[in-house]
Amino acid sequence: MNEAPANGTDELLLQQRWRDCVFPADYRNPSPAPGYNLVVIGAGPAGLVTAIAAAGLGAKVALVERHAMGGDCLNVGCVPSKTLLAAASSGMSFAASMNRVRMVRASIAPHDSVRRYSEAGVDVFLGAARFTSPKTVQVGDLVLRGRKFVIATGARAAIPAIPGLAESEPLTNETIFELQQPPGRLVVLGAGPIGCELSQAFARLGSRVTLVEVAAGILANDEPDAAALVAAALAADGVQVLTGTKVERVERQGAQRRLTLSNGTQLECDTLLVAAGRRRNLEDLGLEAAGVRFNARDGIEVDAQLRSSVRHIFAAGDVCSRLQFTHSADAQARIVIRNALFFGSARADGLVIPWCTYTKPELAHVGATRAQLDQARTAYQAFRFPFGDLDRGRTDDGADGFAEVLVAAGSDRILGATLVGKDAGEQIAPLVLLMTLRKGLASLGSLVLPYPTRSEYLRRLADAWNRTRLTPRAAATLRWWLAKTR
Repeated sequence: MNEAPANGTDELLLQQRWRDCVFPADYRNPSPAPGYNLVVIGAGPAGLVTAIAAAGLGAKVALVERHAMGGDCLNVGCVPSKTLLAAASSGMSFAASMNRVRMVRASIAPHDSVRRYSEAGVDVFLGAARFTSPKTVQVGDLVLRGRKFVIATGARAAIPAIPGLAESEPLTNETIFELQQPPGRLVVLGAGPIGCELSQAFARLGSRVTLVEVAAGILANDEPDAAALVAAALAADGVQVLTGTKVERVERQGAQRRLTLSNGTQLECDTLLVAAGRRRNLEDLGLEAAGVRFNARDGIEVDAQLRSSVRHIFAAGDVCSRLQFTHSADAQARIVIRNALFFGSARADGLVIPWCTYTKPELAHVGATRAQLDQARTAYQAFRFPFGDLDRGRTDDGADGFAEVLVAAGSDRILGATLVGKDAGEQIAPLVLLMTLRKGLASLGSLVLPYPTRSEYLRRLADAWNRTRLTPRAAATLRWWLAKTR
């Protein structure tokens, strides 16, 4: 990856190009139509997919966004974080890496822009939306009336209630990509996907990084032994990983921050990043006026069809979903469209939703974990294959990590899978497809794959499962038959 030029003029132009797409300063809201088939609140992934698909089907659609079209994913989430990781891993300088973040964000922004959606027939309103009744939403002085509504306001970084933390003005994913200088000493609170990814990126960019996590290990929602490989990689990149450690208080002293930890030690840094969970965007929506039930922890209450407590009001994405991922929001939006516009019965509770942490190595997962199956007392078998045992793992640098599949005991039905290693997010796709189609490992029996490739792990796992079918009695019968037919 070549270094992108970075200077003040380039940066301003990129920032302006991006802002002109997602929240143009000179934009004037249109006059509302007398009524809308669908009013969508929030222009993140769920809201964008809902609005443009519904408009494409001929619906009259209003889309309201108070901050920036594209939501977290484009502006302060997936796009900038993965770009920064790739740039840092390629050896770019800090300035060039951040400039590339802005270049990529600006290049994608037209796809989510006010202009594109307006040209697609969506009435775009920039500003805060608030329900004034179950059938009306107010945006500034304008009133939007709709038959159906979709709440897709997403979530934002949460600031834990640690004494002195808020006063120390920590960065979050919403602000860290605006840094002009590389942090000398960076402390990251929270070892979930965001915390791990940004810790590794900034360590590779030359910062002294300390990652602090209150849980016993990083990536608490993943298999512990897979997460341990990621922790080892972070340590190899120079990240100091402190798990089982709580921050008791934070003090700001000029440009420096001092953190007192539960083990009695203190950490000092010049930049503090909080990546310790998400808070759903529920405030100031007037949900009480609409009669929509919600709570701070779970967000808007929805049924399997993503309908709220008010039948004509739906929700999708991070504001209501247990799994807060862009691809989950996209899938939910497609369900909402069918149910809101066509009185459909599509359900979200059957979706197979994988996830991936894009550190080096990547860690991808789908379905249940061992701990979840143990807690549910579900009998299962585990089949694991190390990538290093593949010929491709020996011929290139892909020997790290493993693939593991959990199947129901006595069956080939896949209950969960974990991959940790190079391109794990890409490699897990066939297993996600099998689970979605409700196919088991046995369906891979006739699969022919290029040699040598990392995807051969699929055949190796299928072979391992097939060997379990060869019981002692079946083996004895086979030996008898082969001896008889010599």
